[in-house]
Amino acid sequence: MIDFHTHILPDIDDGSCSVEESVRMIEVLVEQGVKKIILTPHFYAYRSSIERFTEKRKAALKELVKALKEQNIDVELYLGSEVLFFDELWRIENIEELCIVGTRYILLEMPFASWEHSAVEHIINLANRGIIPVLAHFERYLKYRGNMPKIREMMRSGILVQMNCDYLNKVLTKGKALKLIKKGSIFALGTDCHNLGDRKPDFEGIENLLNKKLDKMSYDRFTRRQSSFIKGATRFYP
Repeated sequence: MIDFHTHILPDIDDGSCSVEESVRMIEVLVEQGVKKIILTPHFYAYRSSIERFTEKRKAALKELVKALKEQNIDVELYLGSEVLFFDELWRIENIEELCIVGTRYILLEMPFASWEHSAVEHIINLANRGIIPVLAHFERYLKYRGNMPKIREMMRSGILVQMNCDYLNKVLTKGKALKLIKKGSIFALGTDCHNLGDRKPDFEGIENLLNKKLDKMSYDRFTRRQSSFIKGATRFYP
């Protein structure tokens, strides 16, 4: 299984505070059945340039890979980012640097509010540049009035959505989450893990749940999309 959304890189955002914590988070995910991890630290355009961010990301990755090599941990790492959306994001000249390396996929964090319709237009503008937006933890936006129709409109234009594992794990939302996966609406799952405390990795039992609750066609479609995506991405470890 693939964890599409994590904050495991050490000391770069509000995620892991140390290499040691990062290694332990990865060990937990591996124990939970995750074989491939996308590293997606937060990027805020108002805080940093893309150049400074990617240099810091590269340095954090180097430290993490060194520690993983020393412990010979069996997992595959891929590098991306979680980009906070703003209206002019699609105009950034080197936006490709924020995509998952080796691909045109970019993980976007949307505002926690009811969106103006212009947000849909700006994201479609980004897609028209050949970038493939993936809305991070899309379920968190549903409580805001008017967002679900806008998400549907974006999906019809080829925008993808990522669901957090806790939406699939919770009793009250599990049924709805499974229906969305069965329909093919969900592109990827992610733990959005930040630490080993209140936002720890929570992929435990997800693969077994999908195997049990999805029909073979739905399960194969979901896993096939993951396999197809990961083939194009650049692997940084091992």
